[in-house]
Amino acid sequence: MPEPAAPGPEQITLPEALLRRLLAEVRDPAELKVVLAVARLHAHQGSRLPAVPELALFQDPELLRGLRPAGTDRAPLEEIGRGIELAVARGLLLRVRAGQNQHDAGTRWLLLATPEAQAFVRAARQQPAGRLEPSLGGAAVIEIERPNVFRLYEQNIGMLTPLLAERLIEALELYPQEWIEDAIAEAVSYGRRNWRYIQRILERWALEGRQHETDQGRHGPARPLDPDKYIRGKYAPLFRQRG
Repeated sequence: MPEPAAPGPEQITLPEALLRRLLAEVRDPAELKVVLAVARLHAHQGSRLPAVPELALFQDPELLRGLRPAGTDRAPLEEIGRGIELAVARGLLLRVRAGQNQHDAGTRWLLLATPEAQAFVRAARQQPAGRLEPSLGGAAVIEIERPNVFRLYEQNIGMLTPLLAERLIEALELYPQEWIEDAIAEAVSYGRRNWRYIQRILERWALEGRQHETDQGRHGPARPLDPDKYIRGKYAPLFRQRG
C-alpha cells in the first residue's frame, strides 16, 4: 500500500501587500488560483527555497480539479498556463529559468513576487555556477522570464509601455493566449505593427469566429498550443529574435 502523504502546514500565510493586490486587482479565477497554488506548494516544500517548479502547478490535482470547466472532462492545462501568464504579467509572480546556458530550456520556477523573493533572485543571478545556496537546480544561468505575449509584442511590434502592458493583460483575461499570439502575427504580416490593429483582430474573431475554428471563446473545446508553428511554420520569419 502507498504511504500516506505527509501532512502539510496547518496555516499558509500571504504577505499583506500581495493579498491586497489579489483582492483589488485580480478578476480572473485562474490567475487567483495559480497564485494561491504557488503559496501552498511553497509552504508544503518545507525548505528555504522560495521557488516552486512551474511544472508542479500543471501536475497539482487540486488546481487541475479547481480549474476544470464545468460540464467537461478536459484537463484545464490551458487555464493554468493562462493564469501563470496573467500573474507574471501583473507582477504577482516571478518566473525564472534555470539552465546551463542561455540556450538551455532548463527548469522554470515560480516565486511569489515579494521583496524577499526578488532579493533571492538577484543574489542567485550573481552567484558563481554551482555556488547557489539555496540553489535553483545548481544552474549556471538564472534569467527572469517575462510573459510570452510581452516578449512577442516587443520583438515584433515595438516598445512595451505600462499602458500597453495593461492592454495585453486585459486581452489575456478576455481571449485565449494563442489568439493574441496569432493576432500579433497577423498584424505583422500585414505591416500593421500597432496595438489598435491587433485589438481589432481580436474583437473581430470574438464576434465573428475564426475561419479555422468555432468561436466558443475560452469555454470551448481546448486546442493544444503548437509552438512549432512559430518556429518552423508560416509565422517563423516574423517571430525570430531581432538583433
